[in-house]
Amino acid sequence: MFFNYTVVTILSFSILIAGIIGIVRFSQIGDIYQPFIYLIWIGCITEIVSTYFAYVYHNNLAVGAIYRLCESLFLLWFFSGLGVFKKQNKILYILIGIFVVIWFADNFLSSHLTKKVTFYFDIVYALSIVLLAIRAINDLLFTEKELLKNPTFLICTGLVIFFTYQIIQRMFWLYGLRESVDFRRSIQGILHIINCLTNLIYALAIVWMKKRQPFTFSFNR
Repeated sequence: MFFNYTVVTILSFSILIAGIIGIVRFSQIGDIYQPFIYLIWIGCITEIVSTYFAYVYHNNLAVGAIYRLCESLFLLWFFSGLGVFKKQNKILYILIGIFVVIWFADNFLSSHLTKKVTFYFDIVYALSIVLLAIRAINDLLFTEKELLKNPTFLICTGLVIFFTYQIIQRMFWLYGLRESVDFRRSIQGILHIINCLTNLIYALAIVWMKKRQPFTFSFNR
């Protein structure tokens, strides 16, 4: 399963659909979802800048690395707004500290921003986001009837799908399966498809976002 540069670019730019919908509907979206909308816009800008760097400098690793750090922090902000860290703010600050420390270690101690993908950071923050998203989904199962129209459910589902596969992909690279060029390209190709799928899920979620939340989270168990 191989994709040429044009196909990969088109799949990556699917984030623009969610970004445009976010601009059109921003005045109708509640504060709880604004961190996610900001992240989508950052993602749109990142795709444009990343494409430029890939075309001009043939290296966009630094752009991707910086974006992933921003993504991890904005998603923590988003989950905090949902109430996932209610009465457990220490966990939020611990995760922020862990993300920042591992990101700097991955980029400036064991490698360099333009030289290598940040495997350890990507795995740690992806696993954290998956667990937080599952926790949010779990609570929704008992409080929400129309899940497919619930933006939180759609966002968290997209996060679980994308980051679970990212963990698998990064683990393959860490444990030697990167030696096979064809296998690596196939794994990367699947990631591009999943990225496009989740971007469309996010776009649908933004369509269903409202000013007021129809339910209240209860993460105070």
